Amino acid sequence: MTSVDPSARRRFGIRQLGIAVFVFAPIGGGVGYLVGRALRKATPAGVPLSWTAVEGISLLIAALLIVSGAVVAFAATSNRRWNSIVERQPRDEPVDPAARTGGLWQALVCILAAGMMILPPVAAHAGLSVETRVAIAGSIGLLLAVQTWLNLKLWRDGDELTRAVIAQTGALCFWSLQLALFGWAALAKLDLVADIDSWTMFTVLMGAYLVASLVISQRRGLTPG
Repeated sequence: MTSVDPSARRRFGIRQLGIAVFVFAPIGGGVGYLVGRALRKATPAGVPLSWTAVEGISLLIAALLIVSGAVVAFAATSNRRWNSIVERQPRDEPVDPAARTGGLWQALVCILAAGMMILPPVAAHAGLSVETRVAIAGSIGLLLAVQTWLNLKLWRDGDELTRAVIAQTGALCFWSLQLALFGWAALAKLDLVADIDSWTMFTVLMGAYLVASLVISQRRGLTPG
């Protein structure tokens, strides 16, 4: 494989970061705006649409997951795009077909996770019947089963670096959030801070996981940095 000059690699990383900030961030904001507009139009008359800040953040995280999945899926459509966006190597370098296939599976995992983050708050504000909410809960359970299977497949088929990133991200999130949750729960039990609901905890978990995954992937050279 052709060696890449460190200064050129650094310039490439800066360029990719600029793309992420000035292209993908507006796309994520646009997706969030369109989702919010569609929800407002789809909400039956007389049903209040009072979203909390946490629910808004969860929708933003979902939008970022959709954009991330779309970018990876787009990169996996050709060897040249994969080399440019993911591998950060010359575009004419050969690509392992298994890597692009794994990228497509990862994109699907992101989109499924986004769907599971969007459905509960949307259903909670849509004034749906009990039967409809039960059906949505069943759909979420099905999505969770499919996503779990995909995650196991990615772990089984992934290389040593991929497994290391997954393991380190999970371990960092577990230990850091365990300590944070215990500290907050102890203070709440002592009536020193307000208690938090399960959706808030889940949103914090997803946000922390995304940040940890980005940091660890960057340190491992999987993302521009």
